[in-house]
This record gives sequence, structure tokens and C-alpha cells, in this order.
Amino acid sequence: MKILPAILLASILTTLPALFAEEKAAASAVKPSDADTAWAEIADMLAGPKVRPKSQEEAKKIFKEHIMAMDEKGAAFLKAFPNDPRRWRLAISEAETNSVRGMIGLTPKSEDDIKKKLADVLAAPDADKETKATASFGQVMMAASNEAEYKKLAEAHMATYPAFPGNAQIKEQLKEQAADAEMKSKPLEIKFTATNGNEVELSKMRGKVVLVDFWATWCGPCMAEVPNVVKSYQKLHDKGFEIVGISFDQDKTKLEKVTKDKDMTWPQYFDGKGWKNDFGQKFGINSIPRMWLVNKKGMLVDTNAREGLEAKVEKLLAE
Repeated sequence: MKILPAILLASILTTLPALFAEEKAAASAVKPSDADTAWAEIADMLAGPKVRPKSQEEAKKIFKEHIMAMDEKGAAFLKAFPNDPRRWRLAISEAETNSVRGMIGLTPKSEDDIKKKLADVLAAPDADKETKATASFGQVMMAASNEAEYKKLAEAHMATYPAFPGNAQIKEQLKEQAADAEMKSKPLEIKFTATNGNEVELSKMRGKVVLVDFWATWCGPCMAEVPNVVKSYQKLHDKGFEIVGISFDQDKTKLEKVTKDKDMTWPQYFDGKGWKNDFGQKFGINSIPRMWLVNKKGMLVDTNAREGLEAKVEKLLAE
């Protein structure tokens, strides 16, 4: 399932237990009658951390060791008790942690592998309802970039598991998709005076491909995207690519310094209101970075332009 790694790593660490690396239960030493005892140890690791990391680097180290221990204990459990229905909870755990494996030095499974695991859980006659509900939720989240598929899976999930805690998140996403569809039905209107004093109006940019970048200097993931955005802009600007920044900053001096230092030469909107940014309120932006692409006709065509930005822009420029 798709996850924003930098933000979610800390979140996941607050829901996983402390590592018990010294405990190495060999499968050969576990007797079938000990299934509950073996599972209790795994369940304890799933319950929540005993300690909290003091830094991001420490978090990565703890999380890496934790996943490795979970993999080892899970493999031992599966070998000793291959028909225990709790094995499906191990599949869920693997799917939930898959997206952060790469950033902590472990090899993640492919998206197809994870989708198959979730499908296997849902098809399993001995998986309990809670585990199946989590697998169903995972399927919905993995379809987030495909609006039609997301809506189909989301509606089926909520009909089958109406009390699942994550349904509020799904409903919010469906609401955003409906709003996006409405915005995509007519030319996008944005007009403001940039921090450099220039007047910006999307209606006067017809014939250009425009990236509307909702961001802030205090947003780690936003700043991580900057080099890629600058690279795409420098490569494609002369071919008709423009960028309009919508800053959620409250410190104008810092905004101007960062944009200058990072060669972000495109216009920036700033009103100093932070999360109450006027355009953020108008368009329902509740998380950043958010990147929208507007085609040559002024139509909003992509509200999730971060992935493969350069290729998307080149495709629109060729239209």
C-alpha cells in the first residue's frame, strides 16, 4: 500500500513494539502445542513500541532491526504452524511495512507481490474478519492513483466493512476526488500578485503547461521534491513549461531566501496564513506537497503530478 515514507516512518514506529533482537526462536524448537505462546511474542511486537527513537537515524536503525526480527519470527511461526489462521496477520504486517523497507536498507517486495498477498488474505476461508478488513483497506489504498479503481474498491470495502476505523480516511479521499472531478470540468482559475510583484493569472497562460505547486519551506517532503522540480523546469521551461508556487509559509523572508538559494525562479503566492492559506482553503488542500498540472487549454488534468513529473509535462507539451 502506498505510503509517504518520511512522515509515516515516525508514525509506524509509534505503533510497533521495541525490538527484541536477542530472542531468536528456532522453528525446530517450537512444538505445535506452543502456537499460542509463539504468537503471543509476535503479537506483542505488533502491539506498540516500548521505547521511542531520539532521532531519524535511530528510528531507521530500530525499524530495520524490528522488521528483520519480525521476518525471522514470522518465518519460524509459519514453518512450525503452517495452518494457523493467524498466519494471515503476518501477511498484513508485511504489506503494511513494505513501503519503508527500501529507505531503511531492506529489499521491498514488488507492488504485484503485495497485491497478491492482500488478495490471498481476502480469499482465505480461515482469515478472521478484522484481518480481511485490513487487507481490503490495503487494496483500496494501493489504488489511490487510479480514481475509477479506487472508487470501485472503496465502495465495496465500506459496504462489506462499514465499521472499519480507516473508513473515515477513505470517505475523505472520495470527497477530494469528487472535488477534483468538479475542478477538472472547467478551466482552473488562479490569480494573484506574486512575492516579486508580478501579476499571475492562469487564464493568461493558455498555450503553456503549468504546474501549480502547493508547498512550504518547513515541509520536509516538499523540500525533497525541489531539486526534481527545478531540474524539470530548467529543462522544459523554454518549451512552454511554467510553474506557479502556492506557499503555505508564514515567514516571507525565509520563503524568499529559500527560493533564491534553490533557483526556484517561478512566481510564488504568499499570504502568511500557513494552513489557512487562501488558495489552500479554496481548493481543499489539507496535505502538502500537492502538485497539479494544467494543460495548454487551462484545464486541470492531474492532481497527483509528483510521480514522473518530467514525463507528464513532456507528454502535455506534445499535445
